[in-house]
Amino acid sequence: MHSFLRAAILLALPLFATACATSRSLSLEAAEADPWEKNNRRVYAFNRNLDRYVLSPAANGYRAVVPQPGRRAIGNAYNTYGQPQNFLNFILQGKVKRAFETLDRFLINATLGVGGLVDVASEIGRPDRQTDFGQTFSQWGFAAGPYVVLPIFGPSTLRDGLASPLDLVVDPADFVRNAALSPSLWWRGGQLGLRFVDLRSRLKDRGADGLLASSLDEYATVRSAWLQSRRAQLYYGNPPLTADELEDYGEEAPEAAPIAAVDATTTETPAVSPAETPLEPGPDAAQ
Repeated sequence: MHSFLRAAILLALPLFATACATSRSLSLEAAEADPWEKNNRRVYAFNRNLDRYVLSPAANGYRAVVPQPGRRAIGNAYNTYGQPQNFLNFILQGKVKRAFETLDRFLINATLGVGGLVDVASEIGRPDRQTDFGQTFSQWGFAAGPYVVLPIFGPSTLRDGLASPLDLVVDPADFVRNAALSPSLWWRGGQLGLRFVDLRSRLKDRGADGLLASSLDEYATVRSAWLQSRRAQLYYGNPPLTADELEDYGEEAPEAAPIAAVDATTTETPAVSPAETPLEPGPDAAQ
């Protein structure tokens, strides 16, 4: 299966590299309308209970046992481990320069950073640039579709939800690890579980619990935060102003960067990933 996926990607790469995002594929208007809100709220309630009784207590225990420097090192290792997938997605998006910047970051942290435990790359000016297959599909012109809350993984759109299995399966780092070490299912499950717990711990560090505690409508707060974060990611950190923002600026509103030029004007992808919205854990894969 892995050989087939690699061959398919290589054969289709010239087509993918010429694909171009459109205003339709970058728009989250359908997601903002939330036509599936009734069902989404049910799934959100399930996720919230799962977090309250399982994930949040596990994260509290993790924080009690592992000191902050250790948690930072584990987070750095997961980040380094995910860079090959970022490289693959940037290649499929036709963003070759950014892909090799990501590869550079991976090599620096994997070697000078003691296997990725220390984020040396950021310290020497190599910013962390995250991407995923949902963004790749956006670059290929696929519309986002409605907002959807996935069980366990949390906020998404129809497009991103359909792409999420690829984020879990098509991972170059996994291919190499499985070929070299042949880890058991228990080992892989434990690694994924620690990843969720580490993510939940980082959400606590960012004050997610306090934000939701002060919210009148948790679901609406999470949806708004996730959509804002996802919009910034789709534009690689440089989204154009919304209609409300343009109205606030009036005649002094700056011009938005053209879609085709977005990559040339962007800096670092925002720190909050699609999966890292308050109390909505995800694979961080994504990365």
